[in-house]
Amino acid sequence: MFLSDFYKAWEKTTLLSEATRMCEEMLGIGHQMFQYSLRVLMDNEKQAEDIYAIDRRMNRLEIAVRRKVVEHLAVNPKQDVIAALFLSSIVSDIERIGDYCKNLVELAQHYPEKPTGPYIDRAREIESEISQEYDMTIKAFRQGDSELGRLVMETNARMARNCDLLIDSLLAETDMPGKDAVIRALLLRFMKRVSVHLKNVASSLVNPYHKLGYKPDGTPDDSDE
Repeated sequence: MFLSDFYKAWEKTTLLSEATRMCEEMLGIGHQMFQYSLRVLMDNEKQAEDIYAIDRRMNRLEIAVRRKVVEHLAVNPKQDVIAALFLSSIVSDIERIGDYCKNLVELAQHYPEKPTGPYIDRAREIESEISQEYDMTIKAFRQGDSELGRLVMETNARMARNCDLLIDSLLAETDMPGKDAVIRALLLRFMKRVSVHLKNVASSLVNPYHKLGYKPDGTPDDSDE
């Protein structure tokens, strides 16, 4: 069974439907954090938002989701157990995105100048693709759309390969100052991990629970290695 199989059964307000709405709220917050953190790092935008306060909000929502899941299982121990397992797993993926957004802002603190050059141009293209991936993930999760979820997983596979190729190229650089190479490699790595966590969320709409986070055929993605 997939998480999307339970959506129609949750037309009325239940503890698990409330937990699902909280996960969707977290996805929206994470998307805003992602866009903000990259503006700070790549455009030298002034840090008008407290990224740590936003992340604490994400943490509180994660705890609330887990509480809803536990309360549901305590009252209905034989009802929607698989859905409860899905939610308790993917909420951790959603929360982890906030941690990577904090890491991106912290990179900006160590690299105050505006980064430029071909690697940054490619990073901006990847940023745009991940923002689209984010929109698709939120829509798929809201609607329980397994086909759109599958598209998110395919997008991540392509994105992860592109990030790895760029990181490999950076490691082979001989003319770039070490600090510049490290900043660019970490930027690409953090963006890749955001994409991977979105893929894990989308996989809940495509895969049964025991294959959560894996390809539909059950094999690991290269992006997870």
